[in-house]
Amino acid sequence: MKTSGDPTGKDRRTIKKRVDKLPQDSKGKFDSVTALEAIYCGKLTSENGFISTPEAVRLLTIAKKEQIELQNQVTRSERIPIDDVNQAVKIVFTSMRGIVKANLPVEAANQVFDEMRDVAKWLRQK
Repeated sequence: MKTSGDPTGKDRRTIKKRVDKLPQDSKGKFDSVTALEAIYCGKLTSENGFISTPEAVRLLTIAKKEQIELQNQVTRSERIPIDDVNQAVKIVFTSMRGIVKANLPVEAANQVFDEMRDVAKWLRQK
């Protein structure tokens, strides 16, 4: 395995690219903590170009908390899984379509179907 002479184990071009936009002091040196985070974590599309380790841990913790809360809501039947909702909506609309076609003239049925399509579009936007 070929290694670079740099103690980070990263290629010099990678290091240069990742610390390129970091602020430097008057002697042209970087803050070591900031530079190492940029070298190892890489850049993201955030304001300062990369995400710090504490920020990454914080975001991960928030995401895990939200995922656990959502799963608890599903378990307590406070939320219905989206696949179940979509299946129920499809069955309801199919049943309504059959009833409308069987009991209304063509023009009235088409008008009802237009309304149903509008409702379906509205539901998808929510």
